[in-house]
Amino acid sequence: MTPSSILRAAILGIALSASAGLPAAAASLQFQFGPGTDGFGFRRPLICIELTDRQIREAVKARGYRDVYLNVRNDRRIQVRASRGDWVYLLRVSTCTGAILDRDRLRPA
Repeated sequence: MTPSSILRAAILGIALSASAGLPAAAASLQFQFGPGTDGFGFRRPLICIELTDRQIREAVKARGYRDVYLNVRNDRRIQVRASRGDWVYLLRVSTCTGAILDRDRLRPA
């Protein structure tokens, strides 16, 4: 190993060890003046890692639905047609969390 690569590794190690305690310190410094805003009144972007189609189907099935069909994906939401009991429902599901946002009863199954 060259001295420059050893120096780089040492600097990286120091930086990583210093940043290990940073989230705990940053959590105590958070403040907000309103919902969804930073300290200066600007809206923060929602960080969303969207679920895959399979994960969305599993999330809907976990809430008691069967025969799950995905319809339209739009703006971090997806329309889902699924059956529960004796009815077929049209659901609006969040692609970020898998939560059911809205439910319309369509017809008997």
